[in-house]
Amino acid sequence: MYSTHFGPDGEDLPLRVGQKDAGSVDGFGKRHIESGHSDEISSWTNMKRDIDKTLDRGTCPTSGSKTTCNLRSNSLSNPRAGGMIVVFTERVDSRSRDHRPVGIITAYYYGCGC
Repeated sequence: MYSTHFGPDGEDLPLRVGQKDAGSVDGFGKRHIESGHSDEISSWTNMKRDIDKTLDRGTCPTSGSKTTCNLRSNSLSNPRAGGMIVVFTERVDSRSRDHRPVGIITAYYYGCGC
């Protein structure tokens, strides 16, 4: 486990250490974010703060088992960003053995050419 966040309705959303993408298997969590968006991350303290801000103030429609929160904002830690996307699932995976949801799949900034 890396950190814990809460969704727009108080959902338990762990940000797990996770795994990078491996061939046709999609990764999730901190390692997935780092492998695809490391140049956007000034620090994990800032990234976690922006994830919380996006979950708190973004629009968060659900499609299937995934919810995608989108916050258009120029008040994020990445000054070049026009917004942030956070994708999460409340699905519990028995492989985690902690009975908590998979949680945050990915988070990234957009609108900045980053």
